[in-house]
Amino acid sequence: LKYLPRLLKWNYRNPPGKPIYMLCASAFTAGDYQKFGLFKNRCYKWGYFPETRQYPNSDDLFIKKSKTTLLWCGRFLAWKHPDDALTVARRLKEAGVSFTLKMIGTGELENCLRQTIQAEGLQNCVEFTGPMPPEQVRDYMEKAGIFLFTSDRQEGWGAVLNEAMNSGCAVVASHAIGSVPYLVKDRENGIVYHSGSVDELLEKVIWLLDRPEQQRRLGENACRTITELWNAQVAAERFIQLAQAILDGDPSPELFQDC
Repeated sequence: LKYLPRLLKWNYRNPPGKPIYMLCASAFTAGDYQKFGLFKNRCYKWGYFPETRQYPNSDDLFIKKSKTTLLWCGRFLAWKHPDDALTVARRLKEAGVSFTLKMIGTGELENCLRQTIQAEGLQNCVEFTGPMPPEQVRDYMEKAGIFLFTSDRQEGWGAVLNEAMNSGCAVVASHAIGSVPYLVKDRENGIVYHSGSVDELLEKVIWLLDRPEQQRRLGENACRTITELWNAQVAAERFIQLAQAILDGDPSPELFQDC
């Protein structure tokens, strides 16, 4: 109901047929707007485009990586589910799996998470690094084999996914995150699990820990996805081509099927 006044105001200011388009910085945006009959055939994939690092020699990147290091990065908030990462850590330890989980960030759940680490005896395999600047986060990503992205639908985009993929991490990401359906092709350049299913998350983490060659394959493909396609340079060039096609008279151009 709270959206109805917005819908009426929108239609009053923007009569049907007015050439207004939506750049969707979430895979769920088009569907959400179409529930109100807005932007039909006028939605285009978009995103956040953080700094893209180029790696002329991929060996230089992957030689630094620890295949047993899991990385989690973000604010410690309920909808980002950092507790799921700790549950995975506990169950890996119980199974006798060798690993280290590094968690970058801070937030309202930090004290609760630290208490969990103490209660579960995870001090030797889980490290809290605290918050750090983006450049330092990228350094951690370049050294990690696996990146865990556990947020739910409230993660509208999630730029850490761009950064982790650019850094050659084998990403295990929740399907509900806004950027995941755009960026991640399951088992090709990352792994997708159903949001909230810790059992599935654990299963896929173990699969990667047992297969370091798959970590590298997924990481290389992930890095290529960002350096060759999902970056600011390509987005800017394609935006210009899209705008020109519309100005040339095509009201709903279908371009760039590769993304």
